[in-house]
Amino acid sequence: MDNIELRSEKARNIIGRIPPRIVRSGIAVLSIVFLILLVSSYFFPYTETISAPVRIIQATKEPQSYYGVITVPISLQSRTETGQQTVLEIEGYSKNKYGQILGYIERKDDTPIFQNGHKVVVLIVSLDHSLTTANGTRLVYYQGMEGTATIFLKKERLLNVLFAWMKR
Repeated sequence: MDNIELRSEKARNIIGRIPPRIVRSGIAVLSIVFLILLVSSYFFPYTETISAPVRIIQATKEPQSYYGVITVPISLQSRTETGQQTVLEIEGYSKNKYGQILGYIERKDDTPIFQNGHKVVVLIVSLDHSLTTANGTRLVYYQGMEGTATIFLKKERLLNVLFAWMKR
C-alpha cells in the first residue's frame, strides 16, 4: 500500500502547466487597460506651477490700487515671463471661504537681490480686480499683507508630458 503513487505523470503535467486561455485573456485585459490610460492621458491637462511668497502693497498713486511683489529663487527665474497668470492666496483668508485673487505678472526685475542669504528675482503682479477675489469677496487691506502666489508656467496635455523624452 505504501508504494501507491497518488499522482501520475499526466496529473503532474496538468497541474504544472498554466492554461493558455488564462494567459491570453490576462494579457488582453492588461493591454486594454494600458490603452485606455494612454488614450485618456490625451484629455487630462497637466499644469506646471511655481509657488512663492507674495506681499501685497498699496499703490501710492491710486488709493484703491494694489499690486503684489513675488520673490522667486534665481534658479526658477528663467521659467517666469511677463503675462503669466497668477493666483494669490492671502494669509488669514481661507481660499475655500473667501476665494483667491487673480492676477498676472506685469514686470520682472532682471537684477537678482539677496534675501535671507539666497539670490531671488522680484516679480511685480498686477491684480485683475484689486483685492476682490474670484468669487466676488472684497478683502480688507492691512499693512504687511502677505500670502502665497501660484504662478502658472505652462498647461499642456498629459500625453505630451509623458512622451516629451521622444521629442529630444
